[in-house]
Amino acid sequence: MTLSICVAGCGEYAAGVLNDVRGSLEGVDLLFASRDAEKARAFNHRYGGVGFFASYEEAAASPRVDAMYFVTPHHLHLENAVLAARSGKHVLMEKPIARTVAEAEQMTEAARAEGVQLMIAENHRFLPTVAMAKRLIEEGAVGEVRYVQAHVESYNAPGGWRTNPELAGGGMLIDGGIHYVDELVYLGGFPTSVYASIPAPAAPDAQAEDGVFLIARLPGGVVGSLSFVTGTPVSRNFHRVSVTGDAGHVSFAPFGSEVTLDTPTELRMFPVPGHGRGVRQMIAEFRDCLMEDRAPKMTGEDGIRDLAVVLAAYRSARTGQPVSLDDFRSLDPVAGG
Repeated sequence: MTLSICVAGCGEYAAGVLNDVRGSLEGVDLLFASRDAEKARAFNHRYGGVGFFASYEEAAASPRVDAMYFVTPHHLHLENAVLAARSGKHVLMEKPIARTVAEAEQMTEAARAEGVQLMIAENHRFLPTVAMAKRLIEEGAVGEVRYVQAHVESYNAPGGWRTNPELAGGGMLIDGGIHYVDELVYLGGFPTSVYASIPAPAAPDAQAEDGVFLIARLPGGVVGSLSFVTGTPVSRNFHRVSVTGDAGHVSFAPFGSEVTLDTPTELRMFPVPGHGRGVRQMIAEFRDCLMEDRAPKMTGEDGIRDLAVVLAAYRSARTGQPVSLDDFRSLDPVAGG
């Protein structure tokens, strides 16, 4: 059986994602949709598609399409998901799931009501390095986990709709930083509270943050931290994630080719195969969950939890106080101020 997935949104970010799956992907046929028919045609040719559409509505109505992968701006995610779900199409939605918990819950409800799957395209969840680190932690290689840390310094000047906090739902934390939020949650557990501070942006005319420093209280007394800065004028980007336990330490560059385990008795490198952006593994999981009729490994509820951490960080930075994650809805800007 072959699954037909229509990629909806043929912009620069979609091109970067699709470069990870260029060539054949077993059991998947790709189609493309854009408001610009020529863009859809060009993507179809470049990435070996089997067809294209001049609108998302046309794709959603087509019997050739089993599922839709939306690589679209954040403010369109709710509209996109409802369109696909009401047309009986399964949904793979780019992160973040939405701008607010209210939007995200409407998306999950639409999918549930129509009996379709909603998976969030959080590619970091499927990175080989993250999978290896998760395995080592679960096997007890570091003992009892005490501390999970992610540190990112890079230079990324957003453009277009990403410079508008209303359309994006915030700045770089909700856009790129949410990847590392997901790694903290996946490796350390969902926080009970978050404290965050946002430095002044590097660009004086910026409308939203280009970095955040976040401390999270994770289950079992574990501490999580995220230092995420995208306004640093560097020649090379720095990305590092580490997990410290009472028996050792694992660390890795998310897009790297190995995971390091450091204990009092050994320093060992675990190579990982097929390192990259994790997109191929992510789409394979989407295919498999549909063919096996099971929930995906990155559900809409997982997407809501990641979003809740981001919104809690924004609230904390505004108020200067730790923010509880007991009530997701209270974190929305409209509901909570």
